[in-house]
Amino acid sequence: MAGEKLGLGDRIDTVENEMGEEPKKNRFFSEGVARILMFIAIGIIALLVSITVSVLTYRFMDRGSRTRQFPVLSDTYETEIPNYAIWSFLSDDGYDLRAQTADIERFTVSVRIKLGFDSNRYRELNGELTAKNDALMDTIRFYFSQRTREQLSDEVTVKQELMSRINSLLSRGEVEQVLFLQYQVIGF
Repeated sequence: MAGEKLGLGDRIDTVENEMGEEPKKNRFFSEGVARILMFIAIGIIALLVSITVSVLTYRFMDRGSRTRQFPVLSDTYETEIPNYAIWSFLSDDGYDLRAQTADIERFTVSVRIKLGFDSNRYRELNGELTAKNDALMDTIRFYFSQRTREQLSDEVTVKQELMSRINSLLSRGEVEQVLFLQYQVIGF
C-alpha cells in the first residue's frame, strides 16, 4: 500500500511534466482588454471627481449672491435732468459765436450756444432774454475774448462762468443751463 501511494503521486507529477506548462485560468477578458477598461474607468472616475469639485466650488463661491437684491430707487431720488425751456437767441440753431482768445498766439473759439431755464418758475424770462439779446451776445463774445486757450479747456467751468455772467444781466429770473451744441478752440 505504501508503494501504491508513491506510484499515484509519481503519476500526478508525470502528468504535470507532460503538459509542460501551468494550466491556463479561464478569464472573461484578455489582459489587453482589461487594461483598456481600467484606463476608461480611471478616466470616468477622474471626470466625476472634477465635476463634483467644480459644482461644490461654484456653490460655495456663489453662496452670498443669492441673497443680494438690487436697490430700488425712490421717486424722490431721481437724477433726471429737468425739462428746461430752451432759448435759442432768436434762431433755432442757437447763437453761433466766433471769437479770438487772449493768447499771444491767437486761437479762434467757435461755439454754438443755447440757454435753458425753468419756464414754470420764470414765466417772464423769455421776454427778457429776447429784449436783451444783443447785450447777451456781446457779454458772451467778450467773455471768450478775455480768456486764454488753457482757461477755455475746462468746458464745465466755462459754462458755470457764462451762466453767472448771463444771470447778472437778468432781473426776471435766471438761466439754469448753458448748452454748447458746438465747442471748439481752433489754432492756426
